[in-house]
Amino acid sequence: MALTSPRFTSSRRLFNASNNAPPLRMGARRGRAVHLIQFALLDLGYAMPRSTGGSYSPDGIYGNETVGIVKAFQRSRHITDDGEVGRDTLRHLEAAFPRPSHRLRLHFRSLALTNVPFQQSFRNARTVYGQYGIDVQFGSGESLHLTPAQAALFDRIDQNCVWTLSTGEYDQLHRLGSHTPPFDIKVYFVRQLRGALGCGGHAPGRPAATVAAAAWRWDMAHEVGHVLLTSSFRGPVHAPHIRNLMNAFPPDNSVIKVLTDAQVRQMRSHACCH
Repeated sequence: MALTSPRFTSSRRLFNASNNAPPLRMGARRGRAVHLIQFALLDLGYAMPRSTGGSYSPDGIYGNETVGIVKAFQRSRHITDDGEVGRDTLRHLEAAFPRPSHRLRLHFRSLALTNVPFQQSFRNARTVYGQYGIDVQFGSGESLHLTPAQAALFDRIDQNCVWTLSTGEYDQLHRLGSHTPPFDIKVYFVRQLRGALGCGGHAPGRPAATVAAAAWRWDMAHEVGHVLLTSSFRGPVHAPHIRNLMNAFPPDNSVIKVLTDAQVRQMRSHACCH
């Protein structure tokens, strides 16, 4: 069976399960595939108190709670309630999410070439947010042609990154480039930032993120995450789990990142995510 929903297409394990090769079942190895199934069931209104609340939430463990919720979902769709996620169950889960529930539009403004190709950073952002029903869209792209004075000022951003940046270099930077709709996010690529690879701080009413040329492949999505979470998020600024997109120093940059249910709820509530 071919998976089509971005919630599931990035997982090879779920592709195999959609062909019963094998299905996900009790005792399945903890991981992202189970996490994505649990998240889909949460979004359908099923409560999973034992599987949520930790640093990897839902926890990606195919235990008794997950089996019970899968069975309840299967009964609601009038298919065999064996508690396993195989072809039939995934077909019905896909049908429950025919399109993204939220949209996020990004506008890119470039002052420097990045080490990671833009298409890879953008694809990674679409992948990680698409898992949670958030469609990341390309709004526009623009190379900024600076005056000599501007080039000298923005060659390296020396201002500290904080949540609210209404003055200084960041504020001046975020005023550059063509106008964008108020509920879209601008992403600026610059050569160097002081002591950081990115910053999600911006002025009120002008959502923007800044990414350094040396940033890693998930950093653009990470900084957009800070914009969406805002300072009001009741959790650590940088998530402790090494697989989380909002972890500050992930040891393995090749694996697809995840978010917690609390992070996703906060992100979806942002005015830019609609």
